[in-house]
Parts: sequence; structure tokens; C-alpha cells
Amino acid sequence: MHKFGSVVYRADRNSYRAKYNYRGEVITKTFKDQLSAQAWLNSERSRVEASEAGIKHWTSPAERKRQEEALKRRRTLFCDYVTNEFAPTWLNYATDGSELATGSKRKHREYLAHLSHAFFWKYPLTGITPEDINRWLADLDNFNGGATPRKKTFQLLKSIYAKAVAEGAVPKSPVTMKAPAVPKSRQAQIPPATGEELQTIYAAMPNTARISVWLGAILDLRIGEVVSLQVQDWNPKTQTLRICHSADEHGGLKATKTATSNTTQPVPPQLAKLMDEACDGKNPADFIVTCADGTHITPNRLRDHFNEAKCKAGRPDLHFHTLRATSITAAVNAGASLKDTMTWGRHADAQTSIERYQRASGSERMRQIANGIESNLMGHEATEEELEEAIRATKKRLEELEAQLAALRHQNK
Repeated sequence: MHKFGSVVYRADRNSYRAKYNYRGEVITKTFKDQLSAQAWLNSERSRVEASEAGIKHWTSPAERKRQEEALKRRRTLFCDYVTNEFAPTWLNYATDGSELATGSKRKHREYLAHLSHAFFWKYPLTGITPEDINRWLADLDNFNGGATPRKKTFQLLKSIYAKAVAEGAVPKSPVTMKAPAVPKSRQAQIPPATGEELQTIYAAMPNTARISVWLGAILDLRIGEVVSLQVQDWNPKTQTLRICHSADEHGGLKATKTATSNTTQPVPPQLAKLMDEACDGKNPADFIVTCADGTHITPNRLRDHFNEAKCKAGRPDLHFHTLRATSITAAVNAGASLKDTMTWGRHADAQTSIERYQRASGSERMRQIANGIESNLMGHEATEEELEEAIRATKKRLEELEAQLAALRHQNK
């Protein structure tokens, strides 16, 4: 074979480019020094000569690199891929890029720990089969961590392989089966509170904390969000309440549970009056719901007050969180659509919200829902116009009934 390829110095880049032609392809590679470029060219010449002699099929450097990466992926262990490629992001960040709350990080570590006990943890990433996963799921039937962690761990496995498929680390996912079913929790089966029960609970709560009942039942707030509300979050002009904080384990302020929980809710008229009263005379940074002496109330302290008051309403089964279910139920009764109620509930999880991070369906519709929930639970204080209209309708109905009665008497004569 005559002169093979060339090595050219490129002064503009202060580098050396090795180049040769074979089977219609132009193969090039750049090096910092001439010796390295010539050494590579010599090795490529040997590959070409071996191919010409029928000893070993020639492939381009790009194809060789793809084959090497595929071989490397086949050798990658599942545990290494999870630990190095998947877990660093998943343990700390949500799918929208926001940092997870402390509690969510703890749960993620828990699910990852469960997965690390799977018998295939140290199998090759590409070697795990649907049969392996079904066997693992059968083992999970005896898992004593509970139904929800079991399902969450399965969903973690599914997410890992979704990423692996997207990155080309595996050709397809072995996770082809449905997630383990999760029975309804006992709390989820608790009937929502009625308006009369809520009125009794409200009256039995301490004056400085009783508005929390309506904040939970009408505005669908979590207890951590309720105790974190500050006067500056209430806008009496627009009659809206900003929900931007929750409470940590020590009662201090932290971010809301999810990004979608951070929002501004419309406040209906009667609750707005109670908000004005609760904020009267306070500074912007003061808390709206407090202890009797005006100090910051913790979720546990508020929960104690609620638990004492609920017994007086004959509902010892209620949890403060049940007020969220009460709010959604009342929203449906007020005519809210499925999309409306999901927006109102501020859910971020697709399993809870049907469609992840539902966008708001319009502030006016949300205000109609707020007014409807309040009317359903607190009762409606009619305006003059509504009373006059009701009287006119009643008089008209009375005239119709009197006419029917007169006609009936005339027939019977």
C-alpha cells in the first residue's frame, strides 16, 4: 500500500489534523502534537490493511465509539446507573426543576432505600427482565412498609428506566406492568363535614384560631399553610389571599408543599369579613391565626384545638385535613367541573390531579367556586336585591296557586 493519509499542521488552531480516505469516507481527527497524530494514522492504516486482507471488518471511528459505548452500557450495573445518573437529581429536585421540600427529600431517600434491597440491585442495567420485576413485585406483597411506599418504589423503578430509555442506555424498559394497587386510606374514607358540624366546630374553637376552620373547609388550605398566613398575605381590596408558606417541623416558615400550592385564592364575602376582623390592628408580618395570647401557633397546637372542638360536633373521626375533602365536595355541589376542582385543590401529582400541574381555569370561575363553597357550608346572607326578587317570585307563585284553587272550586260547583 502506498502513502497512507496525511498529517497537516493547522496554524490557526495550533494543532495537527490526521486524515485519510477509505471506502468513500473521509476520516479525520485532530491532535495537539504531530507524534500523536502520526501514531493514530498508523493504527488506522493497520485496521485498513486487516480489513483488506479479510482478517477483521473495518468500521469508522464514530461507529467504533458507538459500539464501545453500547458495550459499556451493557456492563453498567443497575445500582451504578441509579446512584450515579439518576439519584443525584431525583433525590433533590422536582420534575419542574424546583428544589424538593425537606419532607419530600426524606420520602425519596426512603423509596430509594427500599429499591436498593431488590434482588436485581446489582444486575446489569440491560439484564433486568419483566420476569425479574414481576418476581420482585411478588416479594413486595410481603413488604411491611405499607401500600403507598410499595407503589412509590415501583414508580421510582419505572422512572429510572424511562430515563435510561430516553438516554439510549437501554433499548426498551422492562417495566411493562401496572403499578401495585393502593387501597384507600382510612382517612380518605372519612365523610366530609357538614355545614352544621363546621359551625359547631367553629364556635367551639378559641377566638384567635377559629377562622382556621373556614380557611381549611372553604379555601382548601392545609394546616401548615393556615398557621403560616400573615396579615400581608391578605389583600382586602381584591379580596384575595396569597398562599406562599407552610410550616416546618418546628413551626417556622418554609415553602409550600408543591409549586402549585403556592398561589392566590379568591376569598368569598363572609369569609372576607372574618379575615378583616382577624387582621384588624395587626402588623403586616403578624400571623392571622394565633394562640389566645397572640403568639404564633404551631400546627400541633391548632390540631389540638380542632380535635377538642370536633368532639363537640359529634365528629371525633374528623382530621383537619378532612376539611380539604370537605372543600372539594362542596365545590362539586356548587357545580364545579372536574378541572375546576383539581385547580382548586392545588394538586401537583398526576395520580391526584389526573393531569399534572393543571393550569387555572380562570379567576372568575375560581371566585364562583369560592362563593358557592361558602354558601354551601356557611349559609348565604341574602342581599336586598335577592330578597326583593324572592318576594316577587313568591307573590307570582302565590297568584298562580290562587288561580288554580279558584278554577278547581269553580269545577266542583
